[in-house]
Amino acid sequence: MNGVPVREVMDRDYVGVSESDSLSAAVGTIREADATGALVLRGGDAVGYLSTSDILDYLADAGALDGAVGDAMTDVPPSLRPEAAVEDAADRLATADTRHVVVANGEGVLGLVDATDLVRAGPDATTPLRAGDTPESATPDDRVGEPDDAYSHRSVCEVCGSLADSLSNSNGQLVCADCRTV
Repeated sequence: MNGVPVREVMDRDYVGVSESDSLSAAVGTIREADATGALVLRGGDAVGYLSTSDILDYLADAGALDGAVGDAMTDVPPSLRPEAAVEDAADRLATADTRHVVVANGEGVLGLVDATDLVRAGPDATTPLRAGDTPESATPDDRVGEPDDAYSHRSVCEVCGSLADSLSNSNGQLVCADCRTV
């Protein structure tokens, strides 16, 4: 990815909640944003992460969402400075038990990086992919799912292994005409 900084691929639109917010309000915020979780902030600093899995775990244990975000959140994801290389973010995602890396400077959180952001960066992250762009190597193979006329109407006999135009069920096996008589 050629040393591209994470600031070039990070998502600046992330969901943020406070650790003192009610869980039910945080669920509403996450659902409204159609997100899978929220960064938990204290001022401008990340102090944890609240994923939908964390919410479900809390609900299973407590039986209701009447607690605060701080009661259900997990540890803050690892962080990188905005000038760190995309490769560093990929390494953090691969080695840490997390789905996000926080991008922050000394003044607060700037954004999040996840695997989707790294994929969007493309194999050569110097030119990030835009919606609708498809690199040539990612073009679908138009042969997939299309029948091959030479073999599309044939099946394999379960006894002799030959290709046959039709098979019949004989003692629980699909067999060709030659094996049916044996």
